[in-house]
Amino acid sequence: MVTPEKEHAEHDAAVARIQTGLTTVSRRGSARLRRSNQTLSPVDHSMLEYIRSHPGCRAVDMATHFELNRSTVSRQLAALTRLGLMAVVDPESTARSQALRLTPEGEAALETSARLLNEVLIERLADWSNEDLEAFAEMLDRFNAAMGEN
Repeated sequence: MVTPEKEHAEHDAAVARIQTGLTTVSRRGSARLRRSNQTLSPVDHSMLEYIRSHPGCRAVDMATHFELNRSTVSRQLAALTRLGLMAVVDPESTARSQALRLTPEGEAALETSARLLNEVLIERLADWSNEDLEAFAEMLDRFNAAMGEN
């Protein structure tokens, strides 16, 4: 018979394995991007992807989505602007209401980054069955939904 204590310990051990696995995925992905001379960090990629997926979004929207302080998002957006990867739709608008857009350079950088990341996933998941891939995708969707907006 499984005691509640043993079940709790098994649950905690599984969560620890998941944390280790997610950390490994993140670190390996970052290392691969550095080796490929990719200019976008995972943070840059996620910021640009959000802007592309949410046309006209504002910094406050991104801060809410990523659960970050607005000043953190502002610094990250300033860096992307300096790199010429994003811009505000209407430079005359107030700072709080500035709608964001990707520049053509930002679109190109995001496409390159997405292609490299997709190639890695295709390579790593090549021997997975369609059923396994679907189950993994569903679990990721569930995981992300539990954390808030998908």
